[in-house]
Amino acid sequence: MEQAKSYNDLPQSCVLHVCTSCRPAGFPREPKEDRPGFRLHQKISEALEVSDLQDLVNLEAAQCLSLCPRPCGIALASSEAWTYLFGDQDPATSVASILECVSIYLNSDKGEMPRSARPEGLREAAEAAAARRGAAPPAAAEAAEPAKPAKPDRQQQHA
Repeated sequence: MEQAKSYNDLPQSCVLHVCTSCRPAGFPREPKEDRPGFRLHQKISEALEVSDLQDLVNLEAAQCLSLCPRPCGIALASSEAWTYLFGDQDPATSVASILECVSIYLNSDKGEMPRSARPEGLREAAEAAAARRGAAPPAAAEAAEPAKPAKPDRQQQHA
């Protein structure tokens, strides 16, 4: 019989970092407000203002998440829970999936989100998952899956 999750096992809030420098290869550096990463941060901020998640998510602009070959990059973190790093997020199409992922994260045991539990747009976009101290991976089967190679047509693009 599965043990019921304790209220203490669920992350109480989280930080969603969005790389505001992210831009694809060849995209102009200036003005910064036109960069896809900057626009993604703005769109997530607007969506959070009218979301039930508003008081549970601290949205942070990140200067760089080192996901330059896979813009736009986000990171999801909470104390004593898993931290996830995702690339390939699009300001025009990814906001709803990102907020759905945040909701799943906040309602999961210590932030554990196996690939199959994530919204489709974030299943293949994960660059890394870091465990809280002493935790096992979200799914042993996922550890055996080969990592997706970075898209070859993109270059390092941060400011």
